[in-house]
Amino acid sequence: MTLVGSFIAFWVQVSAGQRSLRGYLRFSFPPEILRHRSSRLDLFYMLSLKLIHPFAILPFVVGNIALAIAVHAGLTQLLGERPAGEMSGLAWATMLLLLIIVEDFMTFFGHYLLHAYASLWELHKTHHSAEFLVPLTNRRLHPLQTIFEQVCTATAVGVAAGVLAYAFALPLAEFFVAKVDAYYIVNALSFHHLRHSHVRLSYGWLERYLLSPAQHQLHHSCLREHWDKNFGLLFSCWDRLFGTIAYSRPGDVYQPGLPPGSGEFSTVAQLYLTPLQRIAQSAVHRLGRRQASGGGTGSELAPAAAPPPPHAAP
Repeated sequence: MTLVGSFIAFWVQVSAGQRSLRGYLRFSFPPEILRHRSSRLDLFYMLSLKLIHPFAILPFVVGNIALAIAVHAGLTQLLGERPAGEMSGLAWATMLLLLIIVEDFMTFFGHYLLHAYASLWELHKTHHSAEFLVPLTNRRLHPLQTIFEQVCTATAVGVAAGVLAYAFALPLAEFFVAKVDAYYIVNALSFHHLRHSHVRLSYGWLERYLLSPAQHQLHHSCLREHWDKNFGLLFSCWDRLFGTIAYSRPGDVYQPGLPPGSGEFSTVAQLYLTPLQRIAQSAVHRLGRRQASGGGTGSELAPAAAPPPPHAAP
């Protein structure tokens, strides 16, 4: 789907006389971006995450399954056994759509919270520090952010899985096949890897309903008018509901990265350590202020030294 989306953008944005295989490859894989230090940092960071990622994800995969089993068992005990039967195509499609909606909303809401609170924003800065967007930027996530997002989605999807599996009288093993289907459908329909790329793919009027890669690229802009916009993954209704929608327009100018004073993120070590250092500094600063004023425990985090996005709270 990534190459399909890239080809669509190439076909729309490049005049007929300039279309060629060489032109398409140059459009899709510009060497000045692939050779940039930000792209190299994405690669090295992703390789380092290979050692950590399984340990960060596995507990939540297991927890998600365990929660679904517990919810399903609780409903069975409370409401009685539901005999499994043949499931129609319409019922399967309905269940899949409901699961996609739950997962998509929790992805949006978790992302919204990452921008809404200063300590979470410090973790999320690792992702936003990319100066150019390439598909590997999708993996530039601080491990603690990954854990936070997994807590949000695994809890909601685990509960939804148990409820829906009971409602549709579907064995949980089959339901988790549907969950995997939902995950890949969401990623495919959102042109997931093009969201983190230089390829500007807009959906035009469809952006009222589906979030385009071009809208997510605006989300990564460090220009103030683009702060705190377009948190969603697939559906744009969540951003419209929360008042955070920004539509793409022809000729949009955006600059990926962070505003000045946001911290140092130029090495693999800094991508891991800078957020923790800044959170600790904020905590110490808040503790000092509390002690100086003679009240409070100082347990809350203060905003970072550089202003977080406009609505970020301590």
